Amino acid sequence: MKKDVNSNRYIFLYATILIIIVAVLLTVTALWLQPFQDRNKKNEKRISILTAAGIPDVNAKNAALMFEKHCTSEFLLDENGNPTESDAGLPVFVIDRQTSVIPMQGNGLWGPIWGYLAIAADGKTVVGTTFGHKSETPGLGGEITTEKFQGQFAGKQIMNNGNVVPIEFDAITGATKTSNGVKEMIDNTLEKYSAYLSRIAERGE
Repeated sequence: MKKDVNSNRYIFLYATILIIIVAVLLTVTALWLQPFQDRNKKNEKRISILTAAGIPDVNAKNAALMFEKHCTSEFLLDENGNPTESDAGLPVFVIDRQTSVIPMQGNGLWGPIWGYLAIAADGKTVVGTTFGHKSETPGLGGEITTEKFQGQFAGKQIMNNGNVVPIEFDAITGATKTSNGVKEMIDNTLEKYSAYLSRIAERGE
């Protein structure tokens, strides 16, 4: 008996099988790509940390080796700025035994922004920064990722008389919301890490 390929039953069955095949292929592809995606994310993080700390010539190809060479320790802090075993602690990455790099997270105009702030061994001076964003406007808020914007933070002071102070910087013209988001992100980060930063500032004096 010849099948009626135009029947609703046949069309439904064909569509169902096709959907299952596509779903399986997508799942297999996603699982196959996951290790590569995870590696890329790790390398992006390593590049950002090392770049903030002033390590030159870091790229996707050498990021893992460079990070292993220069990151002499990494640990988590509790709310009092002391090392902790808790998974909820605040991360610190120490580069070449002297520069502390701390992560930042905040909100821009259209979505999340983030970055890394590198502090010198004196606990007071910014070595450098890196910033990233998810969906800020190119040519406006997206400028936070440029060397021009990030370069202005090097040499800025974050401590005054033992207290953490806000960092002043030139906002991006036409991107007030993003600039305010960067300022708030930095201020909140310095507040969270204030106990740790005050301690290394005392050691650096």
